Amino acid sequence: MVEEFMGSLESGEIWSGGVEKVSEVAVQKVQEEARQAKQVAQQLKKDKAKNDQFAQFLTFLMQEIKNEQIIKGLYETFFTTIDYKTNITYLRKDMNSVVVVGVFYPFFKEKGEEIWLGKYFDQLLPEKEQLSIRKYISYLQELSNHYHDNIPINQSDFINLLVVIIQEYLKNASDAPSLTAKEDPQEAYKNLTYQYLNE
Repeated sequence: MVEEFMGSLESGEIWSGGVEKVSEVAVQKVQEEARQAKQVAQQLKKDKAKNDQFAQFLTFLMQEIKNEQIIKGLYETFFTTIDYKTNITYLRKDMNSVVVVGVFYPFFKEKGEEIWLGKYFDQLLPEKEQLSIRKYISYLQELSNHYHDNIPINQSDFINLLVVIIQEYLKNASDAPSLTAKEDPQEAYKNLTYQYLNE
C-alpha cells in the first residue's frame, strides 16, 4: 500500500488530480464572484438612474415652489429629526427623496412622467379622477405604506406642512372647506386634514 502511494506520488498522479479539483473549485468561485459583481454593477446602475430621476424632480421643485412656508416645512419635516429622549433636533444624514418627491408628484404629474417617475407613484393615485383633499390624503397614506424609511418624522411638523401644501395646491378641490369671513383658513384646513387622516 505504501509502495503504491509512493509510486503515485513520484509519478505525479496525486498532484495532478488535486490540481484539477482545486482549479475546478477556483474557476467556480471566480465565476460566482463575477456573477455577483455583475449583479451589483447592474443594481448600482439602476440606483444611479433612479437617483438621477429623483434629483432632477427635486431640482425642478426647488425652482417651482415659491411658498416659503412649504420650503420651511420641508426642511423641518424631512431634513431634521428629534431625539425624543434628549429633545435635541439633529440634521438627518439623508432624506427620503422618494417620499418627498411623492408628496408633490400629483401636482406636477406631467413633469414626473416626463422623467419616468410614474412607475413609482401612478399605482398609488386614484385613476383619472380630479384630486380632492380626501383622495390626496389617502394617496399619502399609501405612499407612506410603500416608501417610508422607518425614520420617525415629527407628526406636528408633517401636519403643518401638509396643511400648507393642501392650501397651496388644492384650494379649489371639490372638498375644500368653505370659509366664513371670520374663520381662520389655516385652522379650517388643519381640522379637515385631521378628519380625513382619522377616517
